[in-house]
Amino acid sequence: MIVPCIISGQEIVNKDTTFPVFSHKEPETALHHFSYFTVNEDNIKSIADNAKKGFKQWSEVSISKKVEIFNKFIEILKSKREEFINVHTEIGGPGWFANVNIDGIIGQVQEYIGCLSNSEGELFHSEHNEVAITLRQPIGPVLSISPWNAPVILGGRSVLAPLAAGCSVIAKSSEKSPKALYLLIKYLLEAGIPKDTVQLIHLRPEDNPPFIDGLLATGAIRKLNFTGSTAVGKKISTVAAKYLVPCLLELGGKNISIVREDADLTKAVPKITWGAWAHMGQICMSTDKVFVHESIYDEFKEKLIPVAKEMVKDPDFAINQRDTLGRNKVVQLVDDALAKGASIVFGDYSKSDIETKNVLSPLILENVTPDMEFYSTESFGPIYALEKFSDIDSLVEEINSGDYGLKTSIWSSNVLSAINVAKKIECGGIHINNITVHDEPHLPHGGVKSSGSGRFNSRWGINEFSYIKTITADY
Repeated sequence: MIVPCIISGQEIVNKDTTFPVFSHKEPETALHHFSYFTVNEDNIKSIADNAKKGFKQWSEVSISKKVEIFNKFIEILKSKREEFINVHTEIGGPGWFANVNIDGIIGQVQEYIGCLSNSEGELFHSEHNEVAITLRQPIGPVLSISPWNAPVILGGRSVLAPLAAGCSVIAKSSEKSPKALYLLIKYLLEAGIPKDTVQLIHLRPEDNPPFIDGLLATGAIRKLNFTGSTAVGKKISTVAAKYLVPCLLELGGKNISIVREDADLTKAVPKITWGAWAHMGQICMSTDKVFVHESIYDEFKEKLIPVAKEMVKDPDFAINQRDTLGRNKVVQLVDDALAKGASIVFGDYSKSDIETKNVLSPLILENVTPDMEFYSTESFGPIYALEKFSDIDSLVEEINSGDYGLKTSIWSSNVLSAINVAKKIECGGIHINNITVHDEPHLPHGGVKSSGSGRFNSRWGINEFSYIKTITADY
């Protein structure tokens, strides 16, 4: 199969410009190919002009018609459920996570339908006019860039939020999972979205920089949203800044669990471990570091070993990492930590076995120190580190001194005390007595510091792709 681009409602396939999408099981074997967009000034101008036309087309669609289109999209998503599950599992996503993706995107559409009838403005007193009004207005055409690891829900939200705000969208897929976004755009058009309002392009990795720079240089794009690594997010935001294009960025996280002395360990131990290992750690919200109060540290470890032994029997933990690049990064972090004095609490680690079998067995480390790369680097693998703490205020200071701020969990039987601690932590989402992997369609999602800026989901997502206009009137 060759996955096409979709430009102005037309599926575009050029057999002379294709790029392979490799298997997670056999990194040298292609699952299929995609037809990549040829980056040149004329082609970029064409899709930019389409996006401007699409913005106008979408602005002329009534709210009732938009509700009808989104409801039709939900019907299609439900009827194509197995198709979406397959596009996720074929790139290494476990079955449960594939279901989470399709359920999540349906929930996103439902939430945005509810938001469409919200007030678009407010009425204010004016000292110098009879009336003053503020209106929420769509910001204009948007460039949406989504990652491979949860391609249905992350690809979908990158498009749905600007659409719900009233914007047109040029969506760029990940070269590791182009089929999911292709299906989403195809079915949005089938549901009735105007042909120039949503477009899809695929790129070879080396074409990303000239494409983004060239598209932003046209002046057509009024906002960019990107979900992915912090390193790439910094590069993209630097280019966007050159053209004064604002960005919504959902980036990496060095996510943390805090286990206080009054925590219910029977609940905390399995949930924390699952939250670190799920999808082989390839979730931006996965737990990387677990701080356990020194008074219960030994008890935590004692309960941890049998839980981990049982959990690792799940066949999902024998799934390969998405590619050798990600796998090798985790290996490098573990090798560096072990060489500098870290120790393995649980798991079998053999670099040669990993390279032979292409599977990373889940690991738990301890004695990880600041001079080790793992201490401050997102692993994106099935691994987390234990660390003792004695004073919660000192721990909060340490956490806040770090670069990231996406997700934190706090485990405590004193919920009010935990809420007070949560208020002090610089983090986009804090979950008390639950895991760091948490995202719901009606709640804002995003990070601070090197974990990004802005929020997806619900009215917060709509507001990200809007601006406020002030109108005054007098007789």
